[in-house]
Amino acid sequence: MFRGWWIVAVAIVAQCFGTAPLLVYTFGIFAKPLVQAFHTNRGSIALAVSILDIVNTLTAPLAGRLIDRYGARRITILSFIGLTFALAGLSFARPPLWILYATYAAGGLLGIATTPVTFSRVVANWFDKKRGLALGLASTGVGLGIFIMPPLTQFLIDKWGWREAYLGLAALSLVIALPIVWIFLKATPEEVGLLPDGLNASGFAEQRKVPRTGMTAGEALRTVTFWQLCLVFFCVAACGNGTIAHVVPLLTDRGMSGHSAALAASLFGVASILGRVGNGYLVDRLFAPRVAAVLFSGAAAGVAILWSGVGGAAVYLASILVGLAIGAESDVMPFLVSRYFGMRSMATLYGCIFGSYTLGNATGRYLFGTGFDATGSYRTPLACAFAVLLGAVLATLALGKYRAPSEV
Repeated sequence: MFRGWWIVAVAIVAQCFGTAPLLVYTFGIFAKPLVQAFHTNRGSIALAVSILDIVNTLTAPLAGRLIDRYGARRITILSFIGLTFALAGLSFARPPLWILYATYAAGGLLGIATTPVTFSRVVANWFDKKRGLALGLASTGVGLGIFIMPPLTQFLIDKWGWREAYLGLAALSLVIALPIVWIFLKATPEEVGLLPDGLNASGFAEQRKVPRTGMTAGEALRTVTFWQLCLVFFCVAACGNGTIAHVVPLLTDRGMSGHSAALAASLFGVASILGRVGNGYLVDRLFAPRVAAVLFSGAAAGVAILWSGVGGAAVYLASILVGLAIGAESDVMPFLVSRYFGMRSMATLYGCIFGSYTLGNATGRYLFGTGFDATGSYRTPLACAFAVLLGAVLATLALGKYRAPSEV
């Protein structure tokens, strides 16, 4: 079997225990205990994870630049060590509130290379013709983490408390993800005498001298397509992740048990896995913006279900629809960057667009929290999210043809 698929497996495991599953998507489980511990409201607590996303926004382009220039392995190892320290630090956080903010910010800064910025670049190096499927499979690690971490975190909190739950998450990063990346991650096929897609390496010496094709970062920043992609992913992230970050308190406010609400969050994770793999398979065969637009429309429908206030199985359907879109968004981002701008500055450009995605996360989570504090419910934030998602669907459909040539 082509070794690139083993690199995909490494990316799956590593991203399962990265910043997003361990810090971001467990936020809804920690929200109420943190409100009590810090004697504040939900909007103030939501600001902590929004600060993390803002830090990711600012550091993702720099991380991408470093990865383009120096490779992924060393930076990723250091990042997992930093993430472990940040998670452990949260277990000792006490008032005043700025300590919580500072620790979450440290998690965003130190853990930036545990995000798809790193692993999407690595996987894209190993594949061209099957790049969409490979990226989709690799990004299932985030979805797998989203599925596992909410109920696991809820169990740890119920059994030992929220501080011990943070220590448990830190142990997962240190004991599982770090050794796997250290031992098995190879940033490019050329490092082991191979070429992308498992092609014959007889021309290896000549091939490795040929620079990656595509635009420079400066050239891409001058295109309308780049900023259009930034806008689309900002909007979908703000609406989709803003919704799911508050789905646990939203559902418990409506009378659901904590475990049932955590199940809704876990179904979001399962759906995000399906969205990543399904989207990856389809974008290798169909025009990617059209595939993404269909899934983003599903997210709008999911938000509308939650907005309507219906209960029962419908809330699980809503989580699934939002999860499918967020899963697709996560792997269609690097795919579109590689197809519109090429591989020359892929990590740098993806870092910029990933930054717009994390900025959307920060904005959405904070506005959902402050919207609840101002109105006493989530209906107004959900109505706004529905309208913005419809606009994102139209902007996605307006993307033009691919520009970058194939790498092989």
